[in-house]
Amino acid sequence: MQEEVFGPILPIININSMEEAIAFINRHQKPLAIYVYTTNIKVVNEMLEKTSSGGFCSNDNIVQMTLNTLPFGGIGYSGIGAYHGKFSFDTFSHKRACLLKNVGMEKVNATRYPPYNEQKLTWLLWATDIKKRDCSCQLL
Repeated sequence: MQEEVFGPILPIININSMEEAIAFINRHQKPLAIYVYTTNIKVVNEMLEKTSSGGFCSNDNIVQMTLNTLPFGGIGYSGIGAYHGKFSFDTFSHKRACLLKNVGMEKVNATRYPPYNEQKLTWLLWATDIKKRDCSCQLL
């Protein structure tokens, strides 16, 4: 195969081993989908772990593309983004970051501004240490 096929053709390539299949896939551009036919779940897991593709389907083909609960799309050469249902909305929407700051907190916020001293540095390090405070958001 020289390039990715877009059409009603499903190329079937004879491969002698799992290692050969993984090497073949990884030698080329990332495919839109990988289809693996096997009764061995270890083969499926190894293929998932050692390759990258837009989609993956075991023991069937094209079905993953028809489900609007799964994203559809490629990586790199085979496409960018994920489409279908909510995934299309997310792909074509801009998530705007927005911070609304209350100026009444400026006395507390003043700690962020120079001149810095040991006390300010200690407080800033404490205030921004999310692991230590066990929370996901800090108000400064």
